[in-house]
Amino acid sequence: MKNINIKDKFIISIVDNNGIRQFSIHRLIKKVLLYSLAFIIIIAIVVFFTIKFLANELKNIQNYKDDTIEKYIDIYNKNQNLAQQVDISQNILDEINQKMIDLEDIISMKNAIVEPDNSNLFNIDLLTLGQREAMLKILPNALPFDNSLDLEPTFLKSGVTFNTPLNTPIYATADGIIDLTRDNDTKTLGRFVKIVHSFGFTSIYGNLSKISVQRGGIVKKGQIIGYSGKSNNKESLFYDIRFLGSEVNLQNFIVWNLNNFEVVMDDSIIDWNSLLWTFSDIMQISNHKIFNQANLEK
Repeated sequence: MKNINIKDKFIISIVDNNGIRQFSIHRLIKKVLLYSLAFIIIIAIVVFFTIKFLANELKNIQNYKDDTIEKYIDIYNKNQNLAQQVDISQNILDEINQKMIDLEDIISMKNAIVEPDNSNLFNIDLLTLGQREAMLKILPNALPFDNSLDLEPTFLKSGVTFNTPLNTPIYATADGIIDLTRDNDTKTLGRFVKIVHSFGFTSIYGNLSKISVQRGGIVKKGQIIGYSGKSNNKESLFYDIRFLGSEVNLQNFIVWNLNNFEVVMDDSIIDWNSLLWTFSDIMQISNHKIFNQANLEK
C-alpha cells in the first residue's frame, strides 16, 4: 500500500457513546472547499450590490420618465392654448383685412379720379371734440416715442428715421392689430413691427432692438411695442405710415393733433371726404347702440 503523508490529511475526531470515530479529509480538498466558499461569498456580495445599483438606476429612470411626461403634458397644454389664441387673433386680423378691402372701393383714389361733388362735401367743423379724439386714436398720428425727445427727423424716399437713443421705448401711434413682426435682422429694416389700423392705414416701426408684441395681438395707441436699436452701427429708428400700401405725406401725419386737425386733409392719396363721411356714419351707429343699450339697462 502506498504511504500517505499524514501532513496532507485533515483529521476530524467524533466522540460519542460508541467510542471515538475519526474522519480524515485530504488538505487539498479542504483548500478547494474553502476557496469555493470564499468565491461564492464574493459572487453573492457582487450580485447583491449590482442588484442594488441597478434598482437605484431603475428608480432614477422611472423618476426621470415621470418628470418628462409631466413636462410634455404641460408643454402640450401650453401649445394648445397658444394655438387657440393664434387662431382667434388670425380670425380677427382676417376680418379687419376684409373690411379694409371692402373700404377700398369707398375711399381709394388709386383706380379712378373722383370728381369733387361740392354738394356732398363733408363739413369738418361738424366733427365734435370727442369725434376728433376718436379719429386721432384709430388713425396713426404724432411721434412713436416720447415727445420730450427733441430729435431731428431725416425724411427718406419712403419713411423717416430718427437718431433715437438706444432702447428708447417705442409706442403704437394708433389702435390696431399687429400684422407682422420680424425678430431677426432684415437687410433694410432690421427688427420691425407692422400694425394694421382702421380705414386701410398701416404703420411700420423698424431698426428695433427688442420687440414687445406678437403677430395677431391687439394694441392701443400709446402702448409700447418695442425699443429702438441701431442701423449701420448708428442708433436709429425707422418709421413709416401707409394708406392702402401707398405713401402718405408723413411730415404732416407726425405733427397731426387736435390743434392742427386739418393738416393732413390735403393729402391727395386719401379721399378724406369719403373717409370722413364713413367715419361719421360709424360714430352715429356706435352712439345709437350705446344709447339703446343704456335705455335697456334702465
